[in-house]
Amino acid sequence: MLTDESRILLQAEGWAREGRGAALATVVETFGSAPRPLGSHLVVDESGAFFGSVSGGCVEADVVIAALDAIESGAPRLLKFGVADETAWRAGLPCGGVISVHIEKLGPAHADLLAAMREEHGSRRACLLATALDGGAPTFLRRDSGGPPALLESLARGGSGIVEIEGERIFAYVHRPPTRLVIVGAVHVGQALAPMGRLAGFDVAIIDPRAAFAAPERFPGMTLIASWPEEALPMLGLDRFTAVAALSHNPRIDDAALRVALASECFYVGALGSVASHARRMERLAAQGVDARALGRLHAPIGLDIGALSPAEIAVAIMAEIVMAQQRKPLRAEAQTRG
Repeated sequence: MLTDESRILLQAEGWAREGRGAALATVVETFGSAPRPLGSHLVVDESGAFFGSVSGGCVEADVVIAALDAIESGAPRLLKFGVADETAWRAGLPCGGVISVHIEKLGPAHADLLAAMREEHGSRRACLLATALDGGAPTFLRRDSGGPPALLESLARGGSGIVEIEGERIFAYVHRPPTRLVIVGAVHVGQALAPMGRLAGFDVAIIDPRAAFAAPERFPGMTLIASWPEEALPMLGLDRFTAVAALSHNPRIDDAALRVALASECFYVGALGSVASHARRMERLAAQGVDARALGRLHAPIGLDIGALSPAEIAVAIMAEIVMAQQRKPLRAEAQTRG
């Protein structure tokens, strides 16, 4: 499954490979309520055709014009958009945030780098494209390739941003594989959660050894694995871009999944059940050798506490908690309390 940014970069690679005049615009800095996150892309060709977004439509016209100038001149551009909240509508950023957009002309060398990034993405490995904001050839890093410590730190953290190396400002774009959601237990909550995950851009897989539950007609178009989790999860290969939600309510199924998931790099592991059933689960897992540190990673009862009752409402609560864990951001109320 290609993420939005992957599709945009694939288009950029194709246009650069064809020798068509093209430029890539990238959000390299944000402040406040920015409309698009760091690393958002928009690619423009010499005819003015474009694909992607750096502002959700607010300032795309200005960016396209600047991109056409960059294609003609070959010189990179760095644009800044944003105003105070009270005048935001007039300036084109109704959210009131601030963004900086870097624009550079694409060439054959870019096509090779974008192809290398696509290969890493297909193997579920994060990689990094470093772009000097004042101009110069971009560089490509894998986790095992070595490089400047500041860039390797960005890659290990999985977050894009500007770093300074020997007085030069460089935008480190971390291209991450698609986030994967593994649902253990093909139950009613899973039937609601799976399409939500897909809509949010996650790769979704459902595991349940019970063939009657893991039936294609119950999960149309979804990846179904009718195996025990201790067999299926290692086969999938759990990494730091994976979330696991154990929903079967069957200790034989859920406990096995949790043992494997909590021993992995998964950024999120959650389990369905009441407070009382979770207490019993913790006792069982501890008796099975899961240490206290791993148990501390378990989100249970699963999902944000929003008073969810129906399967669909519970799925909303779970999806919200997974997104929050992925972004590593506390709820506003929690952040205000801490502040």
